[in-house]
Amino acid sequence: MSVQEIVRPAAASNLVMEARNVTVRFPIEDAPEVTAVNNFSIQIKPGEFIGIMGEPGCGKSVAAQALLGLVRPPGYLASGEVLFQGHDLLKMDPEESRKLRGKDIGMIVQNPRYSLHPMYRVGQQIAKVYRAHNPVTKQEAWDHAIAMLRMVGINDPERRANAYAHELSSGMAQRVLIAIALSSKPKLLIADEPTSGLDVTIQAQFLDQMWENVRQTNAAVVLVTQDLGIVANYCDRVLIMHKGSVVEQADVHSFFRSPNHEYSRAILALQREETSEERNTREVKVDSTSKPLIKVDKLTKLFPIRRSESKVHAVDGASFEIRPGECLGLVGESGSGKTTAGRCLLRLVEPTSGDIFYRDLNLSKLTRDEFRKKRDKLQIVFQDPLDSLNPRWTVEQCLMEPLNLHSTMTAEQKRARMQELMQLVGIDPGQIHALPKEMSAGRQQRVSIARAIATNPDFIVLDEPTSALTPETTAEIIRLLMDLSRKLGIAYLFISHDLTTVKYICHRVVVMYLGQVVEVGTKDQVFNTPAHPYAKALLSSHLFPNVENRRVDRAVRETLQGEIPSPITERLPKGCYLYGRCPSQKDRCKAEKQELKTIGDGRQVRCWRVAEGDLPIEVAVGH
Repeated sequence: MSVQEIVRPAAASNLVMEARNVTVRFPIEDAPEVTAVNNFSIQIKPGEFIGIMGEPGCGKSVAAQALLGLVRPPGYLASGEVLFQGHDLLKMDPEESRKLRGKDIGMIVQNPRYSLHPMYRVGQQIAKVYRAHNPVTKQEAWDHAIAMLRMVGINDPERRANAYAHELSSGMAQRVLIAIALSSKPKLLIADEPTSGLDVTIQAQFLDQMWENVRQTNAAVVLVTQDLGIVANYCDRVLIMHKGSVVEQADVHSFFRSPNHEYSRAILALQREETSEERNTREVKVDSTSKPLIKVDKLTKLFPIRRSESKVHAVDGASFEIRPGECLGLVGESGSGKTTAGRCLLRLVEPTSGDIFYRDLNLSKLTRDEFRKKRDKLQIVFQDPLDSLNPRWTVEQCLMEPLNLHSTMTAEQKRARMQELMQLVGIDPGQIHALPKEMSAGRQQRVSIARAIATNPDFIVLDEPTSALTPETTAEIIRLLMDLSRKLGIAYLFISHDLTTVKYICHRVVVMYLGQVVEVGTKDQVFNTPAHPYAKALLSSHLFPNVENRRVDRAVRETLQGEIPSPITERLPKGCYLYGRCPSQKDRCKAEKQELKTIGDGRQVRCWRVAEGDLPIEVAVGH
């Protein structure tokens, strides 16, 4: 069944929906009410793709729910109108509005596993929603569910329709939600952070598909997101929310070229700085001929599976080097082994085999007690700052612990060092007695960074240090890390799925796929002319915030099909691990194991076609 048959075109009219001065309030016991959304207004035309952006807590998700006439208790709609097909959703009785929701208005929420029922097969869930709005038999509804799964790109939909939610990957579960939302041919689709749990390759497939649906059916999409790249590549218009109000509304090109509001300019700060002279003052210069500070040789980590002889290949023979003061990026899809590799370097996870050298000292051969003496020079900053901050400790106690463990300072010297650390990371000294819960996520991460640099380390593993932060806070943390590297000479292993940030901060990049290193090169090599087919697809799928080269405007959008294979021993591909997804595959790839080889421009690539010159290296698109 074609997309045109699945989704009904919107009726010919000037607007699909119009919201006027919608205000949502939440009562608080013994305190004034909180206005979560204040006078929110929007006009949605047929065929439009509209983005709503803002920091967490700005009211964007509450506003999106209000467009459906929904508010989570104890919140309530204080005033306003939401007009759909000439009717005010806010004045309809519950039964009338229920008939619209799920049929003419669809919604995709952020957490697919929370939204899908764990006790029903996914095909049953799609069929149930479809039958609620259409006079069809059970068999017709089941057939329609399979057609919807096929439409959203799920392979073998007949089998997947019989699966439960826990048997699906996050990407597949999110596609099931899309299938449910589109099953009754909506005129308007509201999507609240629908790609937040997806890898970049799966995210690109999903957004491509949703954008094509809009263009082919004249339906409309309202997309809630914090991702500048999504807005730049897919949206026609963007609304910026700040403290419950819309502070700017503009077409996407005007917004990126000349934002009007101060907050809009703040969230675009990182993108603008990439082309400014300010970046040159922060960029750390690295001697490419210097002796490696960290050298990883054939690092392997296998995890046993309980009650089985099989093992999970988390890291499979990874090799790379990090020079003094260098920031090395480590990128790849979820499950590629990035975090495990980073933790193996610090022996937070014990490697199965391979060698890790620090200044010619083989860390892999040290006993735990011997290695503990080196921990002052080798540190980590986790994705979630609360992983390293005791929730019962004040900032002072968190910073004091590494000084007590790894220094012989006097009490007075420790107090002075803590004040110095807080100044270095930009924390108000008045917050030294604050608990982590009393601080924003950005300030918590600053405390984690201060704790990591307390003992003057040479090397820090940065494990997704900005993934939970807003664009504005991300920009602040990245500038801080660059400043600290320049001032203190610290080298970083920067693990991230955010290629925009990697491009900004890193000197060289390591690309991992299914536990293997598939490409190692300079930032310019990997981002401008990626060589390995996986690196090409990863770069093509990543949504850089560039309105001059939008993904939807490209004639060819290179991406990978399907999802990353299972890393369990018996299920790994026999030859090239990318074979089943690679657009450049040949018969030889199926059975031939690939080796990481140095090619003419000095980079390393795990692909015989590239190494033998059979696959040309071309300029990348999309950034």
